Parts: sequence; C-alpha cells; structure tokens
Amino acid sequence: MLSVLGYHRAVLAVVRRQDERAWTALHGGPEGDLRDVLLRNAYRLEEDAHPLVHRAGRRAAEALGVSAEVEYFQVSGEPNAAYIHQVRPVILFQGPLLDRLDEDELTAVIGHELAHRLLWEAEDGGYLAVDRLLDAAAGDARTPSQYLETHRRWSLATELFADRGALTACGDLSTTIRALLKLETGLSTADPAAYLRQAESLDLRSGSRGTTHPEAVGRAWALKNWVDGEYVEELVTGPLDVDAPDLLDAVVLRELSRDFAAVIAHTEGLRTDAVATAAAGFADDPGGPGGTVRFDEPLTVRPVDGAPMPRPRPLAAATKRYLCYLLLDLATADPDVGDAGLVASLALARRSGLPGYVDVADDELGWSDKQRARFVQASEVVG
Repeated sequence: MLSVLGYHRAVLAVVRRQDERAWTALHGGPEGDLRDVLLRNAYRLEEDAHPLVHRAGRRAAEALGVSAEVEYFQVSGEPNAAYIHQVRPVILFQGPLLDRLDEDELTAVIGHELAHRLLWEAEDGGYLAVDRLLDAAAGDARTPSQYLETHRRWSLATELFADRGALTACGDLSTTIRALLKLETGLSTADPAAYLRQAESLDLRSGSRGTTHPEAVGRAWALKNWVDGEYVEELVTGPLDVDAPDLLDAVVLRELSRDFAAVIAHTEGLRTDAVATAAAGFADDPGGPGGTVRFDEPLTVRPVDGAPMPRPRPLAAATKRYLCYLLLDLATADPDVGDAGLVASLALARRSGLPGYVDVADDELGWSDKQRARFVQASEVVG
C-alpha cells in the first residue's frame, strides 16, 4: 500500500482543526453518478474492442490493491487521462493518448489515475474532504492567500503520490518516466535516462513553480529519488518563504519569530526590560530560557498538532530579510542600550547566518562608512 506524503498528513491535521464544520460538511463518499453524462458525451471503451486498455487496467488495479471494477471512456482533445471518483471508478482518456502508449506505459498511466482513488479513500475519506475544501476555497475571491498556496502545494503533492502509483503499477522507473514524457510532450518515443540527466542539472529542491502539477522534469526527479529512498518533498514546499506561506508555514513562521525574539531578548547587550517587552509581541514566554538559533542551517520544523511536518527546509531570502528587520526592531527598542546594542545585534546576526543584517541596519539607520566599519569591527570582537 502506498503511503501518503507527509505534506498530506500535516495539512489534514491543520484543516480538520481550523475548519471542522467545513471539513465535516465536505466529508463523504464519491461524487454523484456521472455515468449518464459520460454515456451521452463520451465513447465507452469496452473490453472486446479494446482489450489492451482492460488488460493494463487489471494489472494496475491488482498492483495497487484496487478491487472496484473500473470503466474507461474516451473523448476528444489534447492527450490526457483523468480519474473520476465514482462508486464505480472511471478513467477518462482524452485525445490520441492511447495510440502512443504500449501496454506497460498504459499500465503506468492507469496506475497514476487509480492512485487518486487510493488517496481519496484513505483516512475514511479525509483526504478527499480536504481536497474538496481547498478546491472550494480556491474558487472564492475572498479566500486568504495562505489557503490558495496550500491548495497549490496540495495539488503538487497529490500528483507526486499518483506518480508513485504509476511506478507501483508498472514496476519500472524508465517505463513510468517514458509514459510521462509521451503524455507531456506528444512524442512517440523518449529517453528516460536522458531526462533524468536533465533533471540533475536543475536545483529542484528549491521547489516547483507549477500550479496544479509539478513540472514533468521535477516529477521524474522525484520518482527517481523516491526509488533511491531520498526525501523529495522540497519539490512541494520549497524554502520557507514569508512572502508566500501556506497554512503550515504560517504556524512555522510564528514559531520562528517567537524563537528568534527570545534569543534576541536574552543576548548580552540587549537583555533589558524594554527589549523583553518588545519581544513579548512575538513570544508567549519572553522570560523563558533563550536558545541557540542557527539560520544558516536548515530550519528544524516542529509538528503542528502532532501532524508530521515536511522535513527541514532552508530560509528564502525574503524570510532572512524579515528576520533582519525583526532583529533591528528589537535592537533599537531600548534607546538606553545605544551603540552597544547595535554591536550585539551585529554579532548575533553573524552567528545566526544573517549576513544581510548589516546592510539592513545601514540602510535604516543611515550610518556613515566610518560608523559602519566601527560597528562591524566591534561586533567581530564580541564574537
């Protein structure tokens, strides 16, 4: 049985807590019966006339443990395949896709679509409820940006899960990638090994820019690394970016702000009542013990309500800049600390991996070149 991604589990936990009423209303089984619509507007691929489709479908279903009988339909359009969540599942083919695939490749494509069914049935339909909620939110102009970004990343994670279903169904990485390439490019033949070399030339851990699907090259990279036992969810999450957080990142950013404010308030040279009061806007317990925070290393992400969060990620440039301003605000919160507080903040920024802090402080405070050099030199003595 395929395991859902950590991102799926974390979002499910957060959405159930934050939107219990909406989640309950959307929690349920398959969509209403669309079979009459399909029979009127599509061509049903019956086994006598299309034995290859049904043979590939049985292979995929057996590999994935799907026991429901699947129906197949064909419509015109660009090459594509889609899963329709019915009591009796439907896979809808579009355009000349079937003409381009051999049986193994078709098994992979059907496995991808049937994996959607596995996800929607998991957790007693919980992931289907989240999907419906995020879809509904994405169509509402009033929806906060955090929900829109969650919807985007959720869609990316869902496609990575379905790709794993494709690989599980056909049992071969090259076949899975070749089927993906044929679908994406329209080519009748493709070289999976060359495509994986292309993927290695990119920094795909910086995150996908896709809206509903990761870029095909990222999907191939993720499959290869999944087979190798590597963590690939950076393709979904990217770095922690204060300018584009999802629901999970909003929690993490609050914790990050709280932790860094606590560290600042306990830094020698800034440990005053005025700085502690300013830090209280970020920390529930500004008087608690300070810790060592290293922002030049991947961020350690704590769970949200017990849900497993995506693995550690680096900080985006915008997030580091935000932390620089947080540090400067607290470093100047008490006028009595004077230059000593600025020197202490420069030393803390260097220890925390925030080299841009000196430029932020210089821009905001209007140092002369001589002042800047003096402050930097003094901070290096502090360590």
